[in-house]
Amino acid sequence: MRHPSTPDPALDRRLVTLPPVITLSAQQQRGVHCVFCGTPLRTGAVRDLGPQLTEAHGPAVHWFPRSCLPCPKEQACL
Repeated sequence: MRHPSTPDPALDRRLVTLPPVITLSAQQQRGVHCVFCGTPLRTGAVRDLGPQLTEAHGPAVHWFPRSCLPCPKEQACL
């Protein structure tokens, strides 16, 4: 059992299932809004989900999803 003052363990990004990039708004693709719920993100209250590679009309491109803090825990495949 964890002590209440112990921070949550770091999120394992490999366990997070991201929505398809084509279903996201431009703000979600740019990391300005949460990739899961669409909430505008504030400095210091975000989780970087790491660079992702996707094909966009032929060439592969990187995109950099971010989320609000509670969302990845709800989306993780445990």
